[in-house]
Amino acid sequence: MNTAFRPFYWFFILLIGTLSISWAAAADRDPVRQDVLTFSGIQPVAENTLTADSYVIPLRCKTAVQQQYSVIIRNIDAVERALLLDAADGRWDRFDMFRAALIVEGVRDPDLIKQYEERLNRLVTEIKAKLQLNNTLNPQTLTKEIFETMHREILTKDYDINCTEIGKVMKTGHFNCVSATVLFNCLAEKAGLDVYALEMPGHALSRVKFNGNSMDLETTCPAWFALKSSEERFNATIQRVAPQAALVSPAIAGSNDNNAGSNNAGSNNTGSNNTGSSAAAPENLEDLAKGLREISPVQLIATIYYNIGVDKHAQKQFAEAAAANVKAMYLDPINQTAWGNLMAAINNWSLELTSVKGEERFDVAAVLLDQGLLLDPTYKNFKTNQLHVFYHWIYGLAMKRRFNDARTVFQFADVRLPNDKNLAALMAGIGKEEQKGQ
Repeated sequence: MNTAFRPFYWFFILLIGTLSISWAAAADRDPVRQDVLTFSGIQPVAENTLTADSYVIPLRCKTAVQQQYSVIIRNIDAVERALLLDAADGRWDRFDMFRAALIVEGVRDPDLIKQYEERLNRLVTEIKAKLQLNNTLNPQTLTKEIFETMHREILTKDYDINCTEIGKVMKTGHFNCVSATVLFNCLAEKAGLDVYALEMPGHALSRVKFNGNSMDLETTCPAWFALKSSEERFNATIQRVAPQAALVSPAIAGSNDNNAGSNNAGSNNTGSNNTGSSAAAPENLEDLAKGLREISPVQLIATIYYNIGVDKHAQKQFAEAAAANVKAMYLDPINQTAWGNLMAAINNWSLELTSVKGEERFDVAAVLLDQGLLLDPTYKNFKTNQLHVFYHWIYGLAMKRRFNDARTVFQFADVRLPNDKNLAALMAGIGKEEQKGQ
Protein backbone atom coordinates (compact mmCIF):
# COMPACT_ATOMS: atom_id res chain seq x y z
CA MET A 1 0.00 0.00 0.00
CA ASN A 2 1.20 3.49 -0.82
CA THR A 3 2.47 5.03 2.42
CA ALA A 4 0.87 8.38 1.60
CA PHE A 5 -2.51 6.69 1.74
CA ARG A 6 -2.03 4.88 5.03
CA PRO A 7 -3.46 7.59 7.32
CA PHE A 8 -6.74 7.47 5.40
CA TYR A 9 -6.81 3.66 5.42
CA TRP A 10 -6.07 3.35 9.11
CA PHE A 11 -8.58 6.00 9.90
CA PHE A 12 -11.26 3.74 8.45
CA ILE A 13 -9.95 0.90 10.61
CA LEU A 14 -10.34 3.23 13.57
CA LEU A 15 -13.92 4.04 12.67
CA ILE A 16 -15.01 0.50 11.95
CA GLY A 17 -13.08 -1.55 14.46
CA THR A 18 -11.70 0.33 17.43
CA LEU A 19 -14.40 2.74 18.54
CA SER A 20 -17.51 0.81 17.47
CA ILE A 21 -19.44 4.06 17.73
CA SER A 22 -23.17 3.78 17.05
CA TRP A 23 -24.69 6.57 14.98
CA ALA A 24 -28.40 5.78 15.24
CA ALA A 25 -29.45 9.19 13.98
CA ALA A 26 -27.62 8.56 10.71
CA ALA A 27 -28.74 4.99 10.10
CA ASP A 28 -30.83 5.95 7.07
CA ARG A 29 -28.33 8.26 5.35
CA ASP A 30 -24.77 8.26 4.11
CA PRO A 31 -23.09 11.58 4.94
CA VAL A 32 -20.27 10.91 2.47
CA ARG A 33 -22.89 10.85 -0.31
CA GLN A 34 -21.56 7.88 -2.25
CA ASP A 35 -24.53 8.37 -4.58
CA VAL A 36 -22.97 11.63 -5.79
CA LEU A 37 -19.23 11.10 -5.66
CA THR A 38 -16.53 8.97 -4.08
CA PHE A 39 -13.16 10.33 -3.05
CA SER A 40 -10.91 7.47 -4.16
CA GLY A 41 -7.67 9.19 -3.29
CA ILE A 42 -4.35 8.23 -4.85
CA GLN A 43 -5.16 4.54 -5.12
CA PRO A 44 -5.84 3.45 -8.72
CA VAL A 45 -9.48 2.81 -9.56
CA ALA A 46 -10.20 -0.58 -11.11
CA GLU A 47 -12.56 -0.31 -14.06
CA ASN A 48 -14.44 -3.46 -13.04
CA THR A 49 -15.44 -1.80 -9.76
CA LEU A 50 -17.32 1.03 -11.49
CA THR A 51 -21.05 1.12 -12.07
CA ALA A 52 -22.53 2.11 -15.42
CA ASP A 53 -23.40 5.60 -14.14
CA SER A 54 -19.89 6.35 -12.85
CA TYR A 55 -17.13 8.45 -14.37
CA VAL A 56 -13.59 8.71 -13.01
CA ILE A 57 -12.03 12.17 -13.03
CA PRO A 58 -8.32 12.54 -12.19
CA LEU A 59 -6.99 15.54 -10.31
CA ARG A 60 -3.44 16.53 -9.49
CA CYS A 61 -2.61 16.79 -5.80
CA LYS A 62 -0.97 20.07 -4.83
CA THR A 63 1.89 18.36 -3.08
CA ALA A 64 5.65 18.58 -3.47
CA VAL A 65 5.57 15.23 -5.24
CA GLN A 66 2.79 15.42 -7.83
CA GLN A 67 0.33 12.56 -7.43
CA GLN A 68 -2.84 11.73 -9.32
CA TYR A 69 -5.97 11.73 -7.21
CA SER A 70 -9.17 10.06 -8.44
CA VAL A 71 -12.74 11.16 -7.84
CA ILE A 72 -15.57 8.90 -8.97
CA ILE A 73 -18.56 10.97 -10.05
CA ARG A 74 -21.90 9.15 -9.80
CA ASN A 75 -25.25 9.56 -11.55
CA ILE A 76 -23.68 10.35 -14.91
CA ASP A 77 -26.20 9.59 -17.66
CA ALA A 78 -25.24 8.52 -21.18
CA VAL A 79 -25.52 12.04 -22.59
CA GLU A 80 -23.28 13.67 -20.00
CA ARG A 81 -20.82 10.76 -20.26
CA ALA A 82 -20.57 11.36 -24.00
CA LEU A 83 -20.00 15.07 -23.35
CA LEU A 84 -17.22 14.43 -20.83
CA LEU A 85 -15.55 11.95 -23.18
CA ASP A 86 -15.75 14.47 -26.01
CA ALA A 87 -14.13 17.16 -23.84
CA ALA A 88 -11.21 14.93 -22.82
CA ASP A 89 -8.94 16.26 -25.58
CA GLY A 90 -9.79 19.90 -24.84
CA ARG A 91 -12.03 20.54 -27.83
CA TRP A 92 -15.57 19.78 -28.97
CA ASP A 93 -15.88 17.19 -31.71
CA ARG A 94 -19.28 15.52 -31.27
CA PHE A 95 -20.82 18.51 -29.51
CA ASP A 96 -20.79 22.22 -30.19
CA MET A 97 -20.61 24.82 -27.44
CA PHE A 98 -24.33 25.64 -27.44
CA ARG A 99 -25.47 22.03 -27.14
CA ALA A 100 -22.79 21.35 -24.52
CA ALA A 101 -24.02 24.28 -22.41
CA LEU A 102 -27.60 22.98 -22.49
CA ILE A 103 -26.53 19.45 -21.56
CA VAL A 104 -24.40 20.62 -18.63
CA GLU A 105 -27.45 22.50 -17.35
CA GLY A 106 -29.51 19.31 -17.52
CA VAL A 107 -31.53 19.92 -20.71
CA ARG A 108 -32.26 16.56 -22.35
CA ASP A 109 -35.34 17.20 -24.51
CA PRO A 110 -34.06 16.88 -28.13
CA ASP A 111 -37.00 18.83 -29.51
CA LEU A 112 -36.29 21.75 -27.15
CA ILE A 113 -32.60 21.71 -28.04
CA LYS A 114 -33.48 21.67 -31.73
CA GLN A 115 -35.89 24.59 -31.21
CA TYR A 116 -33.22 26.68 -29.51
CA GLU A 117 -30.61 25.83 -32.17
CA GLU A 118 -32.99 26.76 -35.00
CA ARG A 119 -33.65 30.10 -33.31
CA LEU A 120 -29.93 30.90 -33.27
CA ASN A 121 -29.40 29.69 -36.83
CA ARG A 122 -32.29 31.83 -38.02
CA LEU A 123 -30.86 34.94 -36.35
CA VAL A 124 -27.42 34.40 -37.90
CA THR A 125 -28.95 33.85 -41.34
CA GLU A 126 -31.02 37.04 -41.07
CA ILE A 127 -28.06 39.09 -39.84
CA LYS A 128 -25.78 38.00 -42.67
CA ALA A 129 -28.52 38.51 -45.27
CA LYS A 130 -29.12 42.06 -44.01
CA LEU A 131 -25.42 42.97 -44.14
CA GLN A 132 -24.96 41.43 -47.57
CA LEU A 133 -27.91 43.42 -48.87
CA ASN A 134 -26.24 46.61 -47.62
CA ASN A 135 -22.78 45.55 -48.84
CA THR A 136 -21.47 45.86 -45.26
CA LEU A 137 -20.70 42.22 -44.51
CA ASN A 138 -17.26 42.29 -42.90
CA PRO A 139 -16.00 40.93 -39.56
CA GLN A 140 -16.33 44.26 -37.74
CA THR A 141 -19.89 45.03 -38.79
CA LEU A 142 -20.88 41.37 -38.37
CA THR A 143 -19.57 41.42 -34.79
CA LYS A 144 -21.52 44.58 -33.97
CA GLU A 145 -24.72 43.33 -35.60
CA ILE A 146 -24.60 39.97 -33.81
CA PHE A 147 -23.99 41.67 -30.48
CA GLU A 148 -26.82 44.16 -30.86
CA THR A 149 -29.25 41.60 -32.31
CA MET A 150 -28.51 39.27 -29.40
CA HIS A 151 -29.50 41.98 -26.93
CA ARG A 152 -32.51 43.04 -28.96
CA GLU A 153 -33.89 39.55 -29.67
CA ILE A 154 -32.70 37.27 -26.83
CA LEU A 155 -31.16 39.19 -23.90
CA THR A 156 -34.26 41.32 -23.56
CA LYS A 157 -34.46 41.54 -19.76
CA ASP A 158 -32.15 42.75 -17.00
CA TYR A 159 -28.82 41.31 -15.90
CA ASP A 160 -29.32 38.61 -13.26
CA ILE A 161 -26.26 37.24 -11.47
CA ASN A 162 -28.02 33.88 -11.00
CA CYS A 163 -28.94 33.39 -14.65
CA THR A 164 -26.11 31.17 -15.90
CA GLU A 165 -28.29 28.60 -17.68
CA ILE A 166 -28.64 29.12 -21.43
CA GLY A 167 -32.05 27.41 -21.38
CA LYS A 168 -33.23 29.93 -18.80
CA VAL A 169 -31.85 32.78 -20.90
CA MET A 170 -33.71 31.56 -23.97
CA LYS A 171 -36.95 31.39 -21.98
CA THR A 172 -36.75 34.54 -19.84
CA GLY A 173 -34.32 36.98 -21.49
CA HIS A 174 -32.35 37.44 -18.25
CA PHE A 175 -28.59 36.76 -18.34
CA ASN A 176 -25.28 37.02 -16.52
CA CYS A 177 -21.73 37.28 -17.81
CA VAL A 178 -21.29 33.55 -18.39
CA SER A 179 -24.56 32.98 -20.23
CA ALA A 180 -24.19 36.20 -22.27
CA THR A 181 -20.65 35.26 -23.28
CA VAL A 182 -21.59 31.68 -24.15
CA LEU A 183 -24.53 32.89 -26.23
CA PHE A 184 -22.56 35.56 -28.08
CA ASN A 185 -19.72 33.14 -28.83
CA CYS A 186 -22.18 30.54 -30.13
CA LEU A 187 -23.76 33.09 -32.48
CA ALA A 188 -20.39 34.43 -33.59
CA GLU A 189 -19.05 30.93 -34.18
CA LYS A 190 -22.10 30.04 -36.29
CA ALA A 191 -21.50 33.22 -38.31
CA GLY A 192 -17.92 32.18 -39.03
CA LEU A 193 -16.14 34.70 -36.79
CA ASP A 194 -12.88 33.89 -35.01
CA VAL A 195 -14.24 34.21 -31.47
CA TYR A 196 -12.81 33.43 -28.04
CA ALA A 197 -13.87 33.74 -24.42
CA LEU A 198 -11.96 35.79 -21.87
CA GLU A 199 -11.95 34.88 -18.21
CA MET A 200 -10.84 37.01 -15.31
CA PRO A 201 -11.46 36.46 -11.61
CA GLY A 202 -15.16 37.05 -11.18
CA HIS A 203 -16.08 37.71 -14.80
CA ALA A 204 -16.24 36.54 -18.43
CA LEU A 205 -16.08 38.49 -21.70
CA SER A 206 -15.75 37.77 -25.42
CA ARG A 207 -12.99 38.52 -27.91
CA VAL A 208 -13.26 38.53 -31.72
CA LYS A 209 -10.09 38.46 -33.82
CA PHE A 210 -9.80 39.74 -37.38
CA ASN A 211 -7.09 41.11 -39.66
CA GLY A 212 -4.41 40.80 -36.99
CA ASN A 213 -6.50 42.84 -34.55
CA SER A 214 -8.95 41.93 -31.81
CA MET A 215 -12.08 43.41 -30.29
CA ASP A 216 -13.03 42.70 -26.65
CA LEU A 217 -16.73 42.82 -25.78
CA GLU A 218 -18.49 43.26 -22.45
CA THR A 219 -21.36 40.94 -23.34
CA THR A 220 -23.58 42.10 -20.47
CA CYS A 221 -23.61 45.74 -21.69
CA PRO A 222 -26.28 46.31 -24.40
CA ALA A 223 -24.85 49.78 -25.19
CA TRP A 224 -21.26 48.58 -25.57
CA PHE A 225 -20.84 49.88 -29.12
CA ALA A 226 -22.27 53.26 -28.15
CA LEU A 227 -19.51 53.74 -25.57
CA LYS A 228 -16.71 55.80 -27.04
CA SER A 229 -13.95 56.08 -24.45
CA SER A 230 -11.87 53.38 -22.79
CA GLU A 231 -12.95 54.79 -19.42
CA GLU A 232 -16.62 54.23 -20.27
CA ARG A 233 -15.92 50.69 -21.40
CA PHE A 234 -13.79 50.00 -18.35
CA ASN A 235 -16.60 51.18 -16.05
CA ALA A 236 -19.16 49.10 -17.95
CA THR A 237 -17.07 45.99 -17.36
CA ILE A 238 -15.83 46.60 -13.85
CA GLN A 239 -19.36 46.97 -12.46
CA ARG A 240 -19.87 43.28 -13.30
CA VAL A 241 -16.66 42.07 -11.69
CA ALA A 242 -17.12 40.38 -8.34
CA PRO A 243 -15.36 42.09 -5.41
CA GLN A 244 -12.92 40.38 -3.07
CA ALA A 245 -14.67 38.29 -0.43
CA ALA A 246 -13.16 37.70 3.00
CA LEU A 247 -12.65 34.38 4.73
CA VAL A 248 -13.65 33.82 8.34
CA SER A 249 -10.95 31.95 10.23
CA PRO A 250 -11.54 31.54 13.98
CA ALA A 251 -8.97 29.40 15.76
CA ILE A 252 -10.87 26.38 17.10
CA ALA A 253 -14.48 27.26 16.48
CA GLY A 254 -14.18 26.01 12.93
CA SER A 255 -13.29 27.96 9.83
CA ASN A 256 -15.87 28.32 7.08
CA ASP A 257 -15.01 29.30 3.55
CA ASN A 258 -18.11 31.39 3.03
CA ASN A 259 -17.05 32.68 -0.36
CA ALA A 260 -17.44 29.67 -2.60
CA GLY A 261 -17.32 32.13 -5.45
CA SER A 262 -17.59 35.78 -4.56
CA ASN A 263 -20.46 38.21 -4.47
CA ASN A 264 -21.22 40.51 -7.32
CA ALA A 265 -21.19 44.22 -6.49
CA GLY A 266 -24.18 45.10 -4.35
CA SER A 267 -25.06 41.50 -3.58
CA ASN A 268 -25.03 39.93 -0.12
CA ASN A 269 -25.65 36.40 -1.30
CA THR A 270 -22.98 33.78 -0.77
CA GLY A 271 -21.44 32.71 -4.05
CA SER A 272 -21.13 34.41 -7.38
CA ASN A 273 -22.54 32.99 -10.58
CA ASN A 274 -19.66 34.31 -12.61
CA THR A 275 -16.26 32.76 -13.18
CA GLY A 276 -14.77 32.64 -9.70
CA SER A 277 -13.74 34.49 -6.58
CA SER A 278 -11.93 37.69 -7.39
CA ALA A 279 -8.62 39.33 -6.70
CA ALA A 280 -8.19 43.05 -6.17
CA ALA A 281 -10.24 45.02 -8.70
CA PRO A 282 -8.23 46.61 -11.55
CA GLU A 283 -8.12 50.40 -11.67
CA ASN A 284 -8.06 50.99 -15.43
CA LEU A 285 -8.54 49.28 -18.77
CA GLU A 286 -4.84 48.39 -19.02
CA ASP A 287 -4.87 46.62 -15.64
CA LEU A 288 -8.11 44.92 -16.58
CA ALA A 289 -6.57 43.53 -19.78
CA LYS A 290 -3.65 42.07 -17.81
CA GLY A 291 -6.06 39.93 -15.81
CA LEU A 292 -7.79 38.40 -18.82
CA ARG A 293 -7.24 34.74 -19.65
CA GLU A 294 -8.18 33.55 -23.12
CA ILE A 295 -10.04 30.27 -22.74
CA SER A 296 -11.24 27.62 -25.15
CA PRO A 297 -14.88 26.68 -25.84
CA VAL A 298 -14.44 23.66 -23.56
CA GLN A 299 -13.02 25.82 -20.77
CA LEU A 300 -15.91 28.25 -21.16
CA ILE A 301 -18.39 25.42 -20.53
CA ALA A 302 -16.38 24.62 -17.38
CA THR A 303 -17.61 27.95 -15.96
CA ILE A 304 -21.18 26.61 -16.11
CA TYR A 305 -20.19 23.59 -14.00
CA TYR A 306 -18.42 26.02 -11.68
CA ASN A 307 -21.57 28.11 -11.25
CA ILE A 308 -23.65 25.01 -10.57
CA GLY A 309 -21.15 24.32 -7.80
CA VAL A 310 -21.64 27.82 -6.40
CA ASP A 311 -25.42 27.34 -6.33
CA LYS A 312 -25.17 23.92 -4.68
CA HIS A 313 -22.73 25.28 -2.12
CA ALA A 314 -25.10 28.09 -1.20
CA GLN A 315 -27.81 25.46 -0.68
CA LYS A 316 -25.43 23.43 1.53
CA GLN A 317 -25.52 20.56 -0.95
CA PHE A 318 -21.80 20.06 -0.52
CA ALA A 319 -21.45 16.71 -2.30
CA GLU A 320 -23.13 18.15 -5.38
CA ALA A 321 -21.00 21.30 -5.11
CA ALA A 322 -17.82 19.22 -4.94
CA ALA A 323 -18.90 17.08 -7.91
CA ALA A 324 -19.68 20.15 -10.04
CA ASN A 325 -16.28 21.70 -9.32
CA VAL A 326 -14.51 18.42 -10.09
CA LYS A 327 -16.24 18.45 -13.49
CA ALA A 328 -15.19 22.07 -13.97
CA MET A 329 -11.59 21.07 -13.25
CA TYR A 330 -11.89 18.23 -15.76
CA LEU A 331 -12.84 20.69 -18.51
CA ASP A 332 -10.41 23.39 -17.33
CA PRO A 333 -7.54 21.81 -15.33
CA ILE A 334 -5.88 25.16 -14.58
CA ASN A 335 -9.04 26.82 -13.24
CA GLN A 336 -7.86 27.90 -9.80
CA THR A 337 -11.24 29.27 -8.74
CA ALA A 338 -12.89 25.89 -9.35
CA TRP A 339 -10.08 24.26 -7.37
CA GLY A 340 -10.56 26.70 -4.50
CA ASN A 341 -14.29 26.05 -4.44
CA LEU A 342 -13.75 22.30 -4.45
CA MET A 343 -11.57 22.73 -1.37
CA ALA A 344 -14.21 25.04 0.17
CA ALA A 345 -16.93 22.44 -0.45
CA ILE A 346 -14.90 19.74 1.32
CA ASN A 347 -14.06 22.10 4.15
CA ASN A 348 -17.58 23.42 4.76
CA TRP A 349 -19.08 19.95 4.31
CA SER A 350 -16.91 18.72 7.17
CA LEU A 351 -18.12 21.56 9.39
CA GLU A 352 -21.75 21.01 8.47
CA LEU A 353 -21.40 17.40 9.66
CA THR A 354 -20.44 18.66 13.14
CA SER A 355 -22.90 21.56 13.37
CA VAL A 356 -26.04 19.88 14.81
CA LYS A 357 -25.74 19.01 18.48
CA GLY A 358 -26.47 15.36 19.10
CA GLU A 359 -26.11 14.45 15.42
CA GLU A 360 -22.44 15.23 14.91
CA ARG A 361 -20.51 13.03 12.49
CA PHE A 362 -17.00 13.78 13.65
CA ASP A 363 -15.78 10.54 12.08
CA VAL A 364 -16.90 11.44 8.57
CA ALA A 365 -15.80 15.06 8.97
CA ALA A 366 -12.31 13.85 9.90
CA VAL A 367 -12.20 11.58 6.84
CA LEU A 368 -13.25 14.46 4.56
CA LEU A 369 -10.51 16.68 5.97
CA ASP A 370 -8.00 13.87 5.46
CA GLN A 371 -9.01 13.78 1.81
CA GLY A 372 -8.81 17.54 1.53
CA LEU A 373 -5.30 17.57 2.94
CA LEU A 374 -4.29 14.76 0.61
CA LEU A 375 -5.47 16.91 -2.31
CA ASP A 376 -4.08 20.22 -1.11
CA PRO A 377 -2.05 20.39 2.12
CA THR A 378 -1.56 24.13 1.58
CA TYR A 379 -5.27 24.92 1.96
CA LYS A 380 -5.15 26.82 5.23
CA ASN A 381 -8.55 25.99 6.74
CA PHE A 382 -8.15 22.21 6.62
CA LYS A 383 -5.66 22.15 9.49
CA THR A 384 -7.69 24.65 11.50
CA ASN A 385 -10.83 22.58 11.12
CA GLN A 386 -9.02 19.33 11.71
CA LEU A 387 -8.21 20.69 15.16
CA HIS A 388 -11.84 21.78 15.57
CA VAL A 389 -13.16 18.32 14.67
CA PHE A 390 -10.74 16.32 16.79
CA TYR A 391 -11.03 18.67 19.75
CA HIS A 392 -14.82 18.47 19.93
CA TRP A 393 -14.89 14.76 19.11
CA ILE A 394 -12.53 13.96 21.98
CA TYR A 395 -14.35 16.35 24.31
CA GLY A 396 -17.72 14.80 23.45
CA LEU A 397 -16.45 11.29 24.14
CA ALA A 398 -14.98 12.40 27.46
CA MET A 399 -18.26 14.01 28.48
CA LYS A 400 -19.87 10.60 28.00
CA ARG A 401 -17.04 9.17 30.12
CA ARG A 402 -15.75 7.16 27.18
CA PHE A 403 -12.18 7.89 28.15
CA ASN A 404 -10.56 4.99 26.27
CA ASP A 405 -12.27 6.05 23.05
CA ALA A 406 -11.19 9.64 23.66
CA ARG A 407 -7.56 8.50 24.01
CA THR A 408 -7.83 6.44 20.80
CA VAL A 409 -9.10 9.43 18.84
CA PHE A 410 -6.35 11.56 20.36
CA GLN A 411 -3.73 9.10 19.07
CA PHE A 412 -4.95 9.61 15.54
CA ALA A 413 -5.26 13.34 16.05
CA ASP A 414 -1.68 13.49 17.33
CA VAL A 415 -0.41 11.92 14.08
CA ARG A 416 -2.08 14.71 12.11
CA LEU A 417 -1.50 17.53 14.59
CA PRO A 418 1.64 16.49 16.47
CA ASN A 419 2.25 18.14 19.84
CA ASP A 420 -0.75 20.42 19.51
CA LYS A 421 -1.07 22.43 22.72
CA ASN A 422 -4.87 22.63 22.57
CA LEU A 423 -5.26 18.86 22.33
CA ALA A 424 -2.57 18.27 24.94
CA ALA A 425 -4.34 20.58 27.41
CA LEU A 426 -7.66 18.88 26.66
CA MET A 427 -6.21 15.42 27.31
CA ALA A 428 -4.59 16.61 30.53
CA GLY A 429 -7.96 17.84 31.74
CA ILE A 430 -9.62 14.60 30.71
CA GLY A 431 -6.97 12.64 32.61
CA LYS A 432 -7.72 14.59 35.78
CA GLU A 433 -11.44 14.08 35.33
CA GLU A 434 -10.93 10.35 34.86
CA GLN A 435 -8.86 10.14 38.04
CA LYS A 436 -11.63 11.84 40.03
CA GLY A 437 -14.03 9.10 39.06
CA GLN A 438 -11.75 6.28 40.15
